[in-house]
Amino acid sequence: MLRSAACPVSDRARVRMGLDEMNDAELVSYVQNHIELMRDNPHFPQMKPAAADFQESFMAYQEAVQTTIRLRVLKVQAVARQAALRRLMCQMMVRRGAYVQAASNGNRQVILSSGLEVRRQAVCPTSLAAPMNLRVTLNGEAGVMNLQWDAVRHARIYLLEYRRADSQDSWQKLACTGKTRQTKTLPIGVTYVFRVAAQGSPGQSHWSAEVVRGAA
Repeated sequence: MLRSAACPVSDRARVRMGLDEMNDAELVSYVQNHIELMRDNPHFPQMKPAAADFQESFMAYQEAVQTTIRLRVLKVQAVARQAALRRLMCQMMVRRGAYVQAASNGNRQVILSSGLEVRRQAVCPTSLAAPMNLRVTLNGEAGVMNLQWDAVRHARIYLLEYRRADSQDSWQKLACTGKTRQTKTLPIGVTYVFRVAAQGSPGQSHWSAEVVRGAA
């Protein structure tokens, strides 16, 4: 049986769109090429959607894309201009601040009357809090003990001490560190008592609560 010339022979081909893979510029070009190739194409005498409706929708979309591109360019330019003007404004404010400082002769109320703020005066601490939450854990290696505690504000260094739990021997220095953790290796099979204190410009804090832990 002869096939009609209006009905192409099928070779099981399927239309591939891939629209989600395209950005707007690629989609505009893709649709524009499709419109050109569909114009007076004898294989598609009754297009759906209709050519006029399709063209109208495409023109509206293309215009929206172009408008968005223009707005993006304007936004980049506006952001750059804003950043430059901010830098200039900050520079002028620094100069104005210097003028207010000199004219006020350091008088707090006069400075505040200008709408500018007054720096907070540094308050020197008179004492340090004792370190809290001292923890002593093992890491699985013979005699290795991990010590950790919460940081103390204004502390510069921490003093770690220990002694055997089964004696009244004096405390021995274990470490002096600027960190809030320390790893030490001690003889296994012995139970120890640990404590930590903070040191800084106000002096030394009270000792932390003692922690008892055996080395294993």
